[in-house]
Amino acid sequence: MSISFPNRLIIIFMLTYLLPTLVINLVTFSYIKKEMQADASSWLSGLTQNTGETMDSYIQLLNGITKNPAYDYTLNNILENHLDNREGILGYSFEETAQINGWLSMMLATNRKNIVSVELFDRNGNQFKLGESITYIDMNWIEKTEAAKGAAYLLPPMIGDDGRPLFAVSRLLYNPQTFHEISIVRLFYRLDFALETGKELLSRDGNLFLVNEQGQVIFDVLQQCLNKQWSQCAGAQKFQSHFKSDITNWTLITAMPQEQLFLKINEILRSFLFINLLFFVIAIMIVVMVSYRISSPLKRLSRMMLTAPKYQFHIDIPETKRTDEIGIITTSFRNMIGHIHTLIDEILSIEQRRKKSEIASLQAQINPHFLYNSLSAIVMQAEIDGNYNIATMAAKLGKLLRYSIGREKEWVNVQKECEYIKLYIEVMKYRYPGLKLDLQIEDRVMEWRIIKLLLQPIVENSIIHGIVPSGQEGTIRIEIKSIQEMGGNMLFIQIHDNGIGMEPEQLKKLKAFTIEEQDKDSMGIRNVYERILLTYTKGGISFDIESQVGNGTTFNIKIPKMDDESVDRR
Repeated sequence: MSISFPNRLIIIFMLTYLLPTLVINLVTFSYIKKEMQADASSWLSGLTQNTGETMDSYIQLLNGITKNPAYDYTLNNILENHLDNREGILGYSFEETAQINGWLSMMLATNRKNIVSVELFDRNGNQFKLGESITYIDMNWIEKTEAAKGAAYLLPPMIGDDGRPLFAVSRLLYNPQTFHEISIVRLFYRLDFALETGKELLSRDGNLFLVNEQGQVIFDVLQQCLNKQWSQCAGAQKFQSHFKSDITNWTLITAMPQEQLFLKINEILRSFLFINLLFFVIAIMIVVMVSYRISSPLKRLSRMMLTAPKYQFHIDIPETKRTDEIGIITTSFRNMIGHIHTLIDEILSIEQRRKKSEIASLQAQINPHFLYNSLSAIVMQAEIDGNYNIATMAAKLGKLLRYSIGREKEWVNVQKECEYIKLYIEVMKYRYPGLKLDLQIEDRVMEWRIIKLLLQPIVENSIIHGIVPSGQEGTIRIEIKSIQEMGGNMLFIQIHDNGIGMEPEQLKKLKAFTIEEQDKDSMGIRNVYERILLTYTKGGISFDIESQVGNGTTFNIKIPKMDDESVDRR
């Protein structure tokens, strides 16, 4: 498959520059994307780790706060003295109540921003409280706290009245002197830092979860999976990061859709692809423009090269001011066309001289042949009846000789050529008295020009080889007329004799017109045919022979119309 020069330039540019550049960019971006994805994953993991560690530190701080009352001697004595109190809150004096509330106030003030409420329950169920009133739905929290035996008990989170999640920690306090169980402390707090992390995740369609040791979701920012098993919710989150707390044994899970996690990366990818596509299109446009500027003169030059033979190199090649390789080729081709024109003119001049020489040679071959036959007729007539007809016959013979070998031009009109044929037949009648001529000429062709001695060799051949061998009277019929053919006027000449005709093999041999197969008897026909080929160069000529044994022979000749103006242009 042939590929045009501009397309070759585009393909070469794409293979050597655009595609490698695009591949390098894609590989580079893939590497950058991989690193950015790793950074995004590290960011989420770091966010989870920091949030989990902060949560552990805060819970550990709260656990320490719940221990502080156990080391207060005054508080322990107050609670120890009221182990058997049956009077409730009223059994506490004002000073004792103030002492207890003072300790609660100190605990609440430790982190007023996140600690919501502080409660102290003595062993008789009496409650001392500072902060918000919170109703906790788990009624068994006291038993669970007691079961911890003085260790901190983390209550499952709950949703407060304001819709925010609340966490709680409780502890059973012992009197270090008597080891009696003297009270239970419960502290409610909020993990606002966890909510801030959750908000950041929510802005990217993410979520934050706390899962207890049983795999139950105890905290969910969106509250979609609260109190459900994590296994039921995990599948809906595409990208996750986990932090297992050693203090609470809770698992902090941050989850985010992968497309959101890599949102900026995808935006960069789209921008990168758009820039590369834009670069690719601009580069292709530049290459097309450059290739067109390079190939356009080459295309024009190639079209001129292809059409030059069609118009026989008669084409106009404009001069070029370019000094590059294309300009050198154009100038060289222009010089070559000029040289070809010079050579063609020289060849045409040589060919015209050669034609004139060949025609003169052919005429020289015809004239001696005719002269020989005429002289033979004179000799025979003189032997038969003396010499009283010799003068007339010689006069006619002289006219024939003057026409054939005279200094007249090569071209004569049809009328003059036919007058010559009439005179020729009159001379031939001295030898063959039974010879007749039937001449039919269209008036409009009388002044048309034909080459001299076109008809005589054919008529002579018809007499010698057609009529004479029959031993009877014979007629030569000549018809000359105009016909329309090939978009112009043609001259049609038909010469027919009613002689013996020819065998098929003899006719085939005569039609071959090859010098090797010609004998002396058919040389005149060959010469006529050669003269026609050498003289009529426009084409469209026809030279055909028809013959049947016993029905004579017919010569059909078609040649282009030639008038005085046409002959003068030659």
